[in-house]
Amino acid sequence: MSLLEHAAPGVRPTAGISGDDATTTAEIEALFRQLESALEAKDAAAFDQVFTEDVVFITPAGAIFRGWDELHGYHRARLGDSPDARARFELLALRLLTPDHAIVNVEQALHTAEFSLANRGTWVLLRRDRTWWVCSVHNTNIAGSAKS
Repeated sequence: MSLLEHAAPGVRPTAGISGDDATTTAEIEALFRQLESALEAKDAAAFDQVFTEDVVFITPAGAIFRGWDELHGYHRARLGDSPDARARFELLALRLLTPDHAIVNVEQALHTAEFSLANRGTWVLLRRDRTWWVCSVHNTNIAGSAKS
């Protein structure tokens, strides 16, 4: 179904546009690999580089950060005090709503010497000038995933 088509009456529409775009998928996967590297390096500036100025970010614990400055302050404090960690984002679903707007459902696993935990999130991305940006994130803990 193209952007200009509409579902026939009685037919449930889909959110995503049709057709797989391997290049776009690779670009978005690269964004999440960049986030993994930044987390492992405890580099808040590199991690937050992908967020828009007006980002809304909800942590697994429910804290809400509105705007890049607020989010970056949070990440700077959290990453500075965090133990060495290995992070992995698994893309569970990636849907393009338009060629320049995507919803990505991810599972993030975080492993340290002391503990492991996981959360799932919904990330809203937009593309401007051939660059993907994150404009909204909502994370939630996976019950029972925390292990000491």
